[in-house]
Amino acid sequence: MILYFSSTGNCKYAAEQIAAKTADRTVSLSAAYQSGDFSILPEPGESLGLVLPTYFGVLPSIVVDFLQQAEIRLDSGNYVYTVDTYGFHYGNVAAELAKILRKKTGREQDADFLLQSVDNWVPNFDLTDQEYVQSALDKADELLGGVIADILEKKRVRVEGEWPAPMLLMMKKAYKGASRTKNFTVSDKCVGCGKCAAQCPLKAIMMTDGHPIWNRTSCALCLGCLHICPENAIAYT
Repeated sequence: MILYFSSTGNCKYAAEQIAAKTADRTVSLSAAYQSGDFSILPEPGESLGLVLPTYFGVLPSIVVDFLQQAEIRLDSGNYVYTVDTYGFHYGNVAAELAKILRKKTGREQDADFLLQSVDNWVPNFDLTDQEYVQSALDKADELLGGVIADILEKKRVRVEGEWPAPMLLMMKKAYKGASRTKNFTVSDKCVGCGKCAAQCPLKAIMMTDGHPIWNRTSCALCLGCLHICPENAIAYT
């Protein structure tokens, strides 16, 4: 069982590649969240993979909320691993996951793997730069091959957090502030297709008079709405 959260494709791609090589199945955290299926129940002896992105060096808020609500059942026969995707900083995601799993199940993951890929944080990175994008994707594919080989061998490796506690607290605060939906704007290029509302994993966008309106004060900041807009009408400032 491979549980993944993906709004722009990096984690979905990684999860599907791992599943193909390990004969495993994938489960979309977004779909499970929206359907209310908060269950993580691998079969005895089945591996559990968590393929998750890094936002501001921490777990996305929707992932934390899902895992805290989830019924998680693990035993000693379940090989539990995480694949943390990131663009620039990987932060302390592995430690966050370990803390949640320890509280929910009495045990931590057996292995952590890092996977650097395209950084989708568009305020800082120009994704129209095809040279950067292709270089990052090629590097990610090479790294993913090594990750899959280690998963097949059920290697047990752990990743140390990147930041000390004060820095981590600062980044969590920055993430919370950046997640305010008032930071999103929509230009007159919007054609009212509704793709942004359909993409939002938290259903924080509703279409009103043919235009998207954010109906929450904050969101997960996955930027899926911005990336999926066919007219580039959504901006984040």
